Amino acid sequence: MSLFKSREWWYTHAGAEEEYDTCNLCVGNVDNSPDKLEKIVVGSLQGILRIYCPRTKGGNHEDMLLEYQTDSPILGLDIGRLVGDSGLYLAILHPRKVTVCSVSVDTTTKDTGTFYNISQIYSHKLERTACNMCLGSFGSIKNKDFICVQSMDGMMSFYEQDSFAFARFLPQFLIPGPLCYVPSTDTFITSSSSNFVEAYRYQTLAVSTESESKDQIKTGAGKRLRVDWKTNIGDNVVDIKIFSGADDNATTIFVLGEHNLFALRENGVIRFMKKFDFNPSCFYPYGSLVEGTVNMLVANHSRTCYVWQDTTLAWSSSFQHVPVNIRILTVGSLKGHIVTLDETGKIYVSYLGTDPSLQTAAPVERREINYDEKDQEMAKLQQVIRECTKPIEHAPKITDQPDFSIFVEPVNGLDVVGVKHEESDTEYPTVTVKINLRCSSKISLDKVTLTVAPEVPFYATQRSVVLTNVGSGPTSLATFSLYNTGQRVASDLTVPLVAHYTNNHSSPRSVHNSIHLPLQLVCSAACPEKSAAHKITIETNKPAMNLLELFSEMNCESEGGQNGCVAFKTVSGEVITLLAAKNSQKYRIQSNSFIALYIIIQQFLMKLRRHFEKIGGTQPLSVTFPGPVPLQEYFDIIDSRFELRLRQRSYREMLSQRAQQFRAIQRRLLTRFKDKTPSPLQNMDTLLEGTYQQILALADADLQTTKALEEADHALSTATKLMLLLVKLWCPNLDDKQATVLQSCLTPDVNSSDDVGWEEMVDASITMLLRTCLAKTTKEQSVGAASLKLPSDTTKLKKHIALLLERLNKGGTLSLNTYADKVSHRNKDQIESGS
Repeated sequence: MSLFKSREWWYTHAGAEEEYDTCNLCVGNVDNSPDKLEKIVVGSLQGILRIYCPRTKGGNHEDMLLEYQTDSPILGLDIGRLVGDSGLYLAILHPRKVTVCSVSVDTTTKDTGTFYNISQIYSHKLERTACNMCLGSFGSIKNKDFICVQSMDGMMSFYEQDSFAFARFLPQFLIPGPLCYVPSTDTFITSSSSNFVEAYRYQTLAVSTESESKDQIKTGAGKRLRVDWKTNIGDNVVDIKIFSGADDNATTIFVLGEHNLFALRENGVIRFMKKFDFNPSCFYPYGSLVEGTVNMLVANHSRTCYVWQDTTLAWSSSFQHVPVNIRILTVGSLKGHIVTLDETGKIYVSYLGTDPSLQTAAPVERREINYDEKDQEMAKLQQVIRECTKPIEHAPKITDQPDFSIFVEPVNGLDVVGVKHEESDTEYPTVTVKINLRCSSKISLDKVTLTVAPEVPFYATQRSVVLTNVGSGPTSLATFSLYNTGQRVASDLTVPLVAHYTNNHSSPRSVHNSIHLPLQLVCSAACPEKSAAHKITIETNKPAMNLLELFSEMNCESEGGQNGCVAFKTVSGEVITLLAAKNSQKYRIQSNSFIALYIIIQQFLMKLRRHFEKIGGTQPLSVTFPGPVPLQEYFDIIDSRFELRLRQRSYREMLSQRAQQFRAIQRRLLTRFKDKTPSPLQNMDTLLEGTYQQILALADADLQTTKALEEADHALSTATKLMLLLVKLWCPNLDDKQATVLQSCLTPDVNSSDDVGWEEMVDASITMLLRTCLAKTTKEQSVGAASLKLPSDTTKLKKHIALLLERLNKGGTLSLNTYADKVSHRNKDQIESGS
């Protein structure tokens, strides 16, 4: 048992989900019982008052005497002689009211047990929001206690029991500090925001007329309120308490700061000071056995309690929580129990030291070891271990077969009523998607969570739907509403759909599917444009289609003949025109936006293939792109994004330099401020302000660049998808397997948050292809690998992309097996020539 650990004698938790502060605990004979037992009174910020009387070790339900719900939060509690008789009464401070109550035993319930009542004697409404209060015999009145309440704006209100006396404003007040009363000098002690401990005599406050209102403070009317004395302690004050020994005239004022403890005499002279190397949370002074000294309990945020005798450490022990208030309690005839309260309402009554051991251990009986019995016991234990480690044959086998299937019903068109986006009042058209879950076996799942993950510019009115009791009926239905805000040009009409659930074997599973959005959610019919900056021509081996029939759901109007042309306008404002040739098998897609071409070309080719598959025929549909590949448009998008990356790196380097400069100036200023001999700042304060403004400007510029880089990422991703689609149509020998290899190297997944950028990864991948399966000479195979560092420009990357596409168009293959065959044949020829 540790000697330096507080021993728990009694414990309770005063309510759940309640908060407590430094003034929410007091100790005393609040019910005026004849046995003079001290009670623990606590009040929470939720307005619940509780009174406890610890009697036995450990505690039981009978220790709670009273629990009472007030109508407002409790800011402070104190016990004093607040009524005409000599009894003790409880003062309760609320934000706008101070109440004096009596606690007594209900004499009408003696047969059923002891019950306590609380009744209000009188109360005072406060004109201003209260902060704290103190009790005392103000004006040296004997056998009576009065109330002083300090408000949040510095007004001290005095109440002589059930009548209001007067109110005064403290001069040069900013924020309220701790408040206490010194009876020997009839003085109030508080602290100011400038780290001064100030004293005001009650007589001075009573006769002063200057501080009755804040307007009189400014004009200086009436008698001026002056400080009796003040002392600069140079530390933020946490709490103030007074201690009077056997001689009431010898009073010590203790001031607890965030890093120091001061002991002041009645006239404000520092008696002693103790500097702490920890952050204290609360303290409490009490009497010492050594004459002329005072003991103090000081608790810190590391759950440690120190017992100081003036400036000498006498004891230290650990607590089980971080107390916000600490008191000394007498239980029966036993003195010296420590009561602690933390911010969550845990109350501990503990003592220091150890419990005496009343039992002695019996001597160990020595006997010889029987090795035969030990061997038999070891064999039995090994047999038990082998049986426990055997695999359970009847355990359920987990298969990859899902418990249900997800069916997405096709979307017929847009909804009649749209939806408004959270960030704007614009109404956007929506589509409602219905999801059916069909169980594959006779099972029942308690909960299945369906989640959609749309990418900008698509949004969902709700990201997830929870279905219960799946499998009890034939199907389970869920609906999602999705809409397009037009923030970007859409590059994909597929939205991922995932179902998360826990099966009957308590193992988490998931089922994946996707939602295919209609083209109407991305664009609408528009008037064709004759001229455009970007044009793509596609050839087929079938006669030109009637575009009105192909895009019948868009309700387009034809222009220019039988096949005509159709035009689409995206939600973001781009116009794409699709033309069909009259006398040939060609189609042209044109627009002023390069990335807007992708979604229309993709949907056009998909509709074209579905149409001719439905018709059938001896000759399958063949689609080709005659070229040339629009490399210049693609390279412009790469250069624009790369410039944003360089700009972002420049901003962050400058931001790091300015932050380092800002910290250096702060250290210089702190050294000047700590210097005992004042010296000029040499315009360092101006330099600090200028550096701070530069940091703010650089942070705003970096934020704007990051947003622009996100848009550039989307543009590059869409442009890369368009290039991959055109290259597959442009290169006759590029099959689906090689197209997958090309997509893994020239990837459309662009993310600026990665440490390694898109340019470095693509350059390294293409360099690997040019050194292996697309290499023409042995010299090209010996070229070193590309670096994964941020390059100075994109010249090498653009050169490698152009070379890659050129070799693919000339019949190159993206197959590492072909490259391995070439290497083996070359090695074989070298061996034969050498022999």
